[in-house]
Amino acid sequence: MSKKLIFLVSFVLLLSIAGNASADLLVHWALEEGSGTTTFDTSGNGNDGTFSGEPQWVEGHGGGSALQFDGVDDFVVYSFDEVQTFATFSVSLWVKADTLGQPNYCSAFSSHFPNTDGFQVDVDGGNPGNYRINPNSGNQFSNWASSNTLVDNDVVFNQFAIGVNRNRNWWFACTIDDLLVYDHVLSEVEILAAMEGKPWPYAFGPEPADGVMHEDTWANLSWVTGAFAVSHDVYLGENFDEVNDGAEGTFVGNQAGTFIVVGFPGFAYPDGLVPGTTYYWRIDEVNDTEPNSPWKGDVWSFSIPPKTAYAPDPADSAEQVETDVELSWTGGFGSKLHTVYFGDNFDDVNNAAGGLPQGAATYTPGPLELAKTYYWRVDEFDAVDTYKGDVWKFLTQGAVGSPEPSNGAVDVKQTTILTWSHGVFADSHQVYFREKCRYEFA
Repeated sequence: MSKKLIFLVSFVLLLSIAGNASADLLVHWALEEGSGTTTFDTSGNGNDGTFSGEPQWVEGHGGGSALQFDGVDDFVVYSFDEVQTFATFSVSLWVKADTLGQPNYCSAFSSHFPNTDGFQVDVDGGNPGNYRINPNSGNQFSNWASSNTLVDNDVVFNQFAIGVNRNRNWWFACTIDDLLVYDHVLSEVEILAAMEGKPWPYAFGPEPADGVMHEDTWANLSWVTGAFAVSHDVYLGENFDEVNDGAEGTFVGNQAGTFIVVGFPGFAYPDGLVPGTTYYWRIDEVNDTEPNSPWKGDVWSFSIPPKTAYAPDPADSAEQVETDVELSWTGGFGSKLHTVYFGDNFDDVNNAAGGLPQGAATYTPGPLELAKTYYWRVDEFDAVDTYKGDVWKFLTQGAVGSPEPSNGAVDVKQTTILTWSHGVFADSHQVYFREKCRYEFA
């Protein structure tokens, strides 16, 4: 008995569109007709598919109908009026292969342009059950499920098809359901919605993106509306739990628009967003005619950079740092000048003052000793005030690192194994071990 394979193909190239293609969703063949010889495009763009051969209407993925292709001469095709050029687009479809190990280059989906190779999701005949994303002849991924990115490789075609490799006329024996073609890279939410096979009711696509560092004291927060929303409940605050729970003071209001200004007079946080602060926000989608409304959204966040220096390189407490290292950091919000203090004693660096300001956010301390801990600090000046930085440290090459259990660890098992990363020049190791007892008397 042959095995069956069901998978969602969702591939991404990196958007330059020519011709008459409309934005966003280009094609949607839901394949719910159940009869006839035409697949109607429900995207509203009129890109209906035409049968060739005799594809059969069968039960689809999750109910409804789908099309079965015989692998001999069946396919469905659409031809554009003008040539299409894509640097970025996405396709999703459900495919159930009749058998594994079908002939090489048989395709579930393919594009075509006369005398050129287009783009296809095809079978690797040398590896039964393995499917490839194969664009523009030779650039392919032998494992379509892995995380890969293809760049600098436009795809040009004037027609596309399901059930056949139109570049070679090699057919694929399979059942296909719910084809969608987009003119952009799919977001995680869009991929989940395609896998669910139904509209996504939640707000998504936050701007600023979730977790980013927003380098301004005001922001225009925006999002993409869920499929059923009529209005939006907006929550905003400086505490994740309070925003997630809709605590008093976090509800900004209900509105029809999909953006809100914050950190500006007349809006939330009228005195401006505060450097060094993380803000959390949430959008609940509302439609009083729907029984599942409101649809509670995820909590997103963005942070305003601190006034102090941050993101040191090497990172704080880094080990095995090269002795000719160049130190770098990200300047504090609004900083103009930086003063660096460096040494091998924490207190000396922490208490230092009167250093020489510099414009560059880099510093080279010169040749360092092996297996030694160094400390450094950067103070930021924004033309008005100076902001003292934290003291960071790193350990140069030559010393052991990453002790396990870590220094000061508690509740360690009695049978633990001690491990460490060796120094860069080590050939062997001398290990010293003893217990430290503590007695308490009543």
